[in-house]
Amino acid sequence: MALGARRVRYVDGDPVSLAAAKALGADIVEHHGSWPRRFDRALIIVDGTGDPEGLASVLRSTKDYGYCTSVAIYFGASTPVPLLEMYTRGVTFHVSRADSRRLLPEVIDLVASQRLDPLRIPTTVVPWDQAPSAWLEPATKLVLVR
Repeated sequence: MALGARRVRYVDGDPVSLAAAKALGADIVEHHGSWPRRFDRALIIVDGTGDPEGLASVLRSTKDYGYCTSVAIYFGASTPVPLLEMYTRGVTFHVSRADSRRLLPEVIDLVASQRLDPLRIPTTVVPWDQAPSAWLEPATKLVLVR
């Protein structure tokens, strides 16, 4: 997944997800247990931890004037973030659900040009009637079949 001289680094504890990331060209870091204060810094970071301590670690791992986007949901009434550290280093934080519909044409172009093979993404396929319970389980790509 080289973008010029840039590389993607993927941190996870799930062996299936790590293998998929490696197959797609990412540098992988296997992580288990408590979150470190930070990982090696990167300019662009995506948080998918769903854990307030993980989020703090990810935000501290963002380079000065870098960007961190969270795709995780934090269900608590409030989630602590290291705002002072982010402020002094100019970190921009974006939190939102994915706007899949808006980005779909770009993804289709990647698939059509064979730069992305969606079959290489770990997929969980479940019948439509199991959707309520399937949404509550971890999955990289969830496909519901009617």
